[in-house]
Amino acid sequence: MRLNHNLSSLNIYREYSKTLKANSKALSHISTGEKVVKASEGPNTIAKSERMRLQIRGMQMSQRNVQDGISMMQTADGSLSSLSSILNRVRELVVQAGSGSNNDEDKEQIKGEINQMLDGYNQIVKDTEFNGVKLLSVEDEKTMQSGANSGESINITFKDLSLDKVGVLNPDNSVDSDKSLKKLREELDLSKPEDISKALEIVDAASNSIIDLRSKYGALSNKFESTFDNLGEFEASTQKCESRIRDADIAEEMIQFTRTGVLIEAGNAMMVQSNKFPQDVLRILENVRSR
Repeated sequence: MRLNHNLSSLNIYREYSKTLKANSKALSHISTGEKVVKASEGPNTIAKSERMRLQIRGMQMSQRNVQDGISMMQTADGSLSSLSSILNRVRELVVQAGSGSNNDEDKEQIKGEINQMLDGYNQIVKDTEFNGVKLLSVEDEKTMQSGANSGESINITFKDLSLDKVGVLNPDNSVDSDKSLKKLREELDLSKPEDISKALEIVDAASNSIIDLRSKYGALSNKFESTFDNLGEFEASTQKCESRIRDADIAEEMIQFTRTGVLIEAGNAMMVQSNKFPQDVLRILENVRSR
């Protein structure tokens, strides 16, 4: 029994401090829902978790990019459908102009309607855009980031469908300026049989260009949709793995919190008892002095 150092009380206090720290840690895990709050609690664990979170955030943003790509392709497809309908009507009018029963006034009216249809065609080409990006009036290529990592992207090629950019192609795939929709609108005389044949050739070539582009955009839209579905599955799997690593088991933490809480109360009670030991020494000394 010692007077200067109450070793029993010091030992109890040391264990009490450890228990108090464990209780605070369990409470922190319960309140945050994470079993690794600070990097010091699990350096390797938090490194894995943070890398997964980077991937998850990247995949979430990529899904938004892909959704924008789908919307862009749907916008382009809607306009291409309208252009195709216009050219179908123009072709009907050209064939009608080739009828030998038409007088000069009839042919002028047909030519006027063709010009109006082609003006509407050109207006659609100029006005079709998505978030300020021209879709049918520029020769361009855009890169859409479709994944969380470098190199995961999809290229979108835009084609200029203006009146002077669509028509019969030369061997080098450039548009023959004498056989373009612009030439059809401005100079072709539908009263001449040779111009009727030339007009049909131009309209058919333009229709084929639009059909090909619409087919490519349709395939690209399907690619965006499949990419979106895959990204959703990858994100869900990664979040599940990250949850196993980072999220706290609340039931387990509650057990730890309750256990340490009982030990803290027991430690307080024991320290009260152990702090009475010096008083016992004093009582012994008092008995010695009284003798």
